[in-house]
Amino acid sequence: MTPTDLVTGAGGYTGAYVARHLLAEGRRVRTLTREVAQVPAPIEPHPYRFDDPDAMAAAFAGVDTFYNTYWVRFGRGTATHDDAVRNSLALVDAARRAGVRRMVHVSIMNPSETSPHSYHRGKAMVEAAVLASGMEHAIVRPSVLFGGNEILLNNVAWLLRHLHVFAVPGDGRYPIRPTHVEDLAELMVRLGADPGSFVRNAGGPETFEFGDLVRRIRAATGARALVVDLPRAAVRPLLPIVDRITGDVTIHPAELDALMQGLASCDGPPAGTRRLTTFLEEHGATLGTTYANEVRRNFEVADPAPGVASPA
Repeated sequence: MTPTDLVTGAGGYTGAYVARHLLAEGRRVRTLTREVAQVPAPIEPHPYRFDDPDAMAAAFAGVDTFYNTYWVRFGRGTATHDDAVRNSLALVDAARRAGVRRMVHVSIMNPSETSPHSYHRGKAMVEAAVLASGMEHAIVRPSVLFGGNEILLNNVAWLLRHLHVFAVPGDGRYPIRPTHVEDLAELMVRLGADPGSFVRNAGGPETFEFGDLVRRIRAATGARALVVDLPRAAVRPLLPIVDRITGDVTIHPAELDALMQGLASCDGPPAGTRRLTTFLEEHGATLGTTYANEVRRNFEVADPAPGVASPA
């Protein structure tokens, strides 16, 4: 019989790439999603039912491997990182109770249960639940993703195209190690087939200083914004102004702090070979020509499981 895999958010970002690779390998694919009608065939959609675990259990019946990308980038309204942890633990428990053979879980670089950042703290709590589940597992830790309909680097490019001045917080020398979404998806599918349980950093093949990366994006897009280094204390009051311009949470203050603390980089071998410098050469002319609205995409109408597309 053809094996069945379950992917969260196959109508979203990371999950869509994972689902596509699984289908190409001849696997049957199910997804958990909020927008059932938007899931393309032949993927079998099931609704998230965190209010009714027994109802959600049907999605896990007969599943071989569970690929979990579920998370929220930042808290908004009644959706907080505490809620994301609680829902993630429910997914891990549902997989365990259904007898799922293996789980491939997307975490974040540098998680810690003692972190001052709720994102990193919550991801560490979910990792602990995966480790304690008894399932075979692979935990992958990317940070900023690029390629496809990603948000962060696209919106950096949009701001560079539309603002006269782009402020880099601090000295801009803190590291960032972006990963192409295709590399992450291919790695996850490969780890779904590998034996054993392990945790793996999933940075890309290049590491940049953030200020240098912003200037590379400016050059690739042909934008004329002046890029200046400003103290963090001067940048923080500017964030609400930028949010009013974009109608979005362009970067959450906690994300900014984590970025400046170097949490968007890691050690270890790269997740794949796709280089951001090559991506900028090939897509700079179109990168940032439209703005990718995180709030509209993931809190109003879109799938609530977009994967990891934040700077921390």
